[in-house]
Amino acid sequence: IEKSHKSFSIVEKISLETVVQEAIGATNAFAFDLSAACSGFIYALTTGATFVESGRYKNVLVIGADKMSSIIDYTDRTTCILFGDGAGAVLLQPSIDGTGIIDSIHYSEGDTNCHLVQKGGGSRYPATTETIAQHMHYIKQDGKAVFKKATVGMADVSAEIMVRNNLQADDVAWLVPHQAN
Repeated sequence: IEKSHKSFSIVEKISLETVVQEAIGATNAFAFDLSAACSGFIYALTTGATFVESGRYKNVLVIGADKMSSIIDYTDRTTCILFGDGAGAVLLQPSIDGTGIIDSIHYSEGDTNCHLVQKGGGSRYPATTETIAQHMHYIKQDGKAVFKKATVGMADVSAEIMVRNNLQADDVAWLVPHQAN
């Protein structure tokens, strides 16, 4: 948001987490942004759960939102049909009946083979007329390579967390994967 003041302009960055904080009247709370693309909600969920489990906080609101449409090249039919915008929220509180998040495992792996990449943006390729003309600010992917990596990784981490928690396949009623996460 730009505000004019006499002969100069002040550029003000609005942190959306504090906009929500104000809107819900959470005046005695803190708010922060955790950015990790598709995995961001899962990372924020386990971070919030850790705050509640520690006993330091009784209520944690986790909001996840992705606006992928702003970085999608709709002429690239191999990528554009897979990504969209979405949002969701959950209120975390201490459990009185033993239910809740039992465990989590997080891994990160750099994409050195560039199977899913957005070349433009950031400090390496900031927005210029040339980077925009070259469509560098859109994501591109090798869908087959991403799918293969995701399915193998999901199976491996699912088995790992079941072993870590002494669970068998019959103990799990639902497994809900989210694309490459």
